[in-house]
Amino acid sequence: MPDSETLFTTFMVLCAVQFVFPVLASKVRARFREHGYEMKSEPMWSLLNITQFWSEAREQNRKYNDRSISKLLFLHTAWWVLVGATFLGLVTFGGW
Repeated sequence: MPDSETLFTTFMVLCAVQFVFPVLASKVRARFREHGYEMKSEPMWSLLNITQFWSEAREQNRKYNDRSISKLLFLHTAWWVLVGATFLGLVTFGGW
């Protein structure tokens, strides 16, 4: 059973990592530009506008099937899974 201090530290690190999302979003936008597609969503707002940018990226990547974009989208999804798991762990084990 994980202790709540470790879960809390992990959760806080994951929260800090979210500030890297605009950088990842800029890379996604640059790759789409190479394919000739101009994204409607602004990557620098991807931190606040979570669904619109990343949803557009997923939808367009179905057309272009770019491995680099797929990896960045996977990292974004994996981050959300880890945040959810650590939050549930904190709630379950009484650390919150």
